[in-house]
Amino acid sequence: MDFTQEPELWFLALGLTMLVALTHVFAPSILDSKLFNSTATRQASVASFSGGVAVAYVFVHMLPELADGELAFADVSLPDAIPDLFVQSSLFFVALIGLVVFYAFDAKAEESKSGSKILYRANLSTIGMLSFIFSYTTPDRIELGPDFAVLFAVVMSLHFILTDRGLARAHPKHFARSDRWVLTVFLLAGLLTAYIAPPPNELFVAVPTAFLGGAVLMAVFREELPNVNVARLGWFTSGVVLFTGLLLWATFITQ
Repeated sequence: MDFTQEPELWFLALGLTMLVALTHVFAPSILDSKLFNSTATRQASVASFSGGVAVAYVFVHMLPELADGELAFADVSLPDAIPDLFVQSSLFFVALIGLVVFYAFDAKAEESKSGSKILYRANLSTIGMLSFIFSYTTPDRIELGPDFAVLFAVVMSLHFILTDRGLARAHPKHFARSDRWVLTVFLLAGLLTAYIAPPPNELFVAVPTAFLGGAVLMAVFREELPNVNVARLGWFTSGVVLFTGLLLWATFITQ
């Protein structure tokens, strides 16, 4: 994208990046607000609604996007020996790697309750990489459809708020407020890199987005879905229906 030709798209990309950056910086205040930190009933309602939103995004948009992975290889010359099935499933493999990596960090953090500083730094760096991927791919996502980009930013904001809570629980001795600014720097660096060196083809957007999708998928089923004992089915269903409707509306106006 050329800034001189489409400045409004870059302003939107900057705005969405700043939205997610604010969730990094103010995650503790958001989690301590009355919305999240109130009565058990309200917490369960918020968690159920957020879980519905996340599930709707995964099944209505993210998985179909991964299924179209073959299109990302259209402009790339591949050896004839590579089976078509591998090409068609390649982005699912990348998403699987993302899921396994973040599950491994969670599992190691559970094993070491005191928290290893090396493990914490590796975990923080990986989350920083997700922040970088989000902002680096945002301009191209806006080109495909500004509405999808806005909805994706909302999902990632919820994801990073819960990620902040997970880091604080898993690494209470090492997670400092200043580290939230480190994640913000990753975000700004990703957008700056997209401006200086934009992705040369769709593959450079699809592969990191698939890795990001794997991490989101793991978080949805591990963190964002409330336990069935406290879930509020009405709020969960409302989240699913509302966000599904928004995604279908975005698909309709984009085509």
